[in-house]
Amino acid sequence: MARKASPVGPHIHSLIEDARIDLVRAVLAVREGDSEPDFGLPTDVPDPSDEELAHGFRQSLLQILSKFDADELRPAEQRSRRVLALAEGKGIDSLTAITEQQLDDEQTLEFDRQPDPLCKSIWAFLNARQTFEDAESFHFARKFRDYGKLYDAFEVELEKAVNLNSGSIDEKALAAKITSVLQLKTACTVKALDLPATAAHPASIMLIVRHGGPLSSVHDHRDDGRRGTIYYRPPNEATLIYTPAIRQIEVCADSPVVRQGVAGSFAEEALGHDVSQKPLTWKRYNLSRFRSSLRLDLPRIPGYEITDARVLEAEIRLGSWSRKLLLKVAADDDIEEVADRYLKPNNIFRRADGFSRVGIAVSYNRIGDETVRTLNITISGSKSCNLQSNKDPDERNLGFALLDAWGILSAFKQIEPTDLRGIFPQLVMLHDRIEDAVSGEHLREIGLDPDRMIQGGLLDRRGR
Repeated sequence: MARKASPVGPHIHSLIEDARIDLVRAVLAVREGDSEPDFGLPTDVPDPSDEELAHGFRQSLLQILSKFDADELRPAEQRSRRVLALAEGKGIDSLTAITEQQLDDEQTLEFDRQPDPLCKSIWAFLNARQTFEDAESFHFARKFRDYGKLYDAFEVELEKAVNLNSGSIDEKALAAKITSVLQLKTACTVKALDLPATAAHPASIMLIVRHGGPLSSVHDHRDDGRRGTIYYRPPNEATLIYTPAIRQIEVCADSPVVRQGVAGSFAEEALGHDVSQKPLTWKRYNLSRFRSSLRLDLPRIPGYEITDARVLEAEIRLGSWSRKLLLKVAADDDIEEVADRYLKPNNIFRRADGFSRVGIAVSYNRIGDETVRTLNITISGSKSCNLQSNKDPDERNLGFALLDAWGILSAFKQIEPTDLRGIFPQLVMLHDRIEDAVSGEHLREIGLDPDRMIQGGLLDRRGR
């Protein structure tokens, strides 16, 4: 007879197996609503150092939880997943960075006493929940920053440098500004934190913006069999990272409108930048030109002599965005020739769903200087390029000039007010549409240039 599958989820199971038993018991005993069941966990916890007793206690927890349905265990499973996320990989680095800024001396001492990252994560969840949630926001921001999901990067052209840290930001004034710009029905909160420099990123400031979403409702089947309606506002969040060294604003949020509004509000309120006179700019990267060829020509850039430029790596997506193929070659290889030789028939790069990463090596020298220099350019998706973090402004400008010459770079170009007035009726038609997405063909039919609309920041190209 087949054994019944256990309803205990993988994250609960991992927590019970790996964490100290007193902390495991404390996490599983948390209830965040009357609808959550009381598991009836034993109150007497044996000595964690006694391996036999600790093992028996872990088994008893699994047996108790296995009597509940998976739906009843779901909240505990989600809490376990959150705790584990901040105990693994870069999660514990994010948690440590935030606790160093927010915990007092006594709490810091207790946090440091915890024997391993998992215990530290559980302790913060139980004893410093707000700090734990801020660390979650930081951790997710790092992921968005690295992988470009739900992410936009804006550049702000300041007339003079602004010395800024988290302490100089008026959180209440900025929250009021964001509430007004986004026309929120409820007030939002803003929390500012300093991010120290790392090997990959200069020192930055992070803002966590928490706000309520549109009013929503769900039907609730009550214990007496009647059906009721629960009205609620889902909690939404936007995370902003400002890097003074490169004057770049990065925003993570699930809506492009929120990303634009939060970035603009920050630029005006914290940086004193008039967005109406000088909008935030951005850069987008179109890698579709590599479908036809992986070779690059040598454009003429004033002040420079480009002696060599070649693609050294190209990553594509196959059928599903979760499947990828990376081809990486040596500096003296011709990647086009390698692709044709080993990826025949019909070179797969020409049939890929899209390019997600391209690495380019450039050899050049300045006019009047025989020294040969190299510049490595890595483009990840449509919004991320390593040039932005290059500390040499001359190399940054050269790199962007090359990408522009190759047809890869599409930079923000403000649409003049007279031109906007000319297309105002068509913009009203787009605003009144029920659907958020519109095809390029439809735009051209009503007399609009899709590329110009995208460059002007009025539309955003929809990714696959």
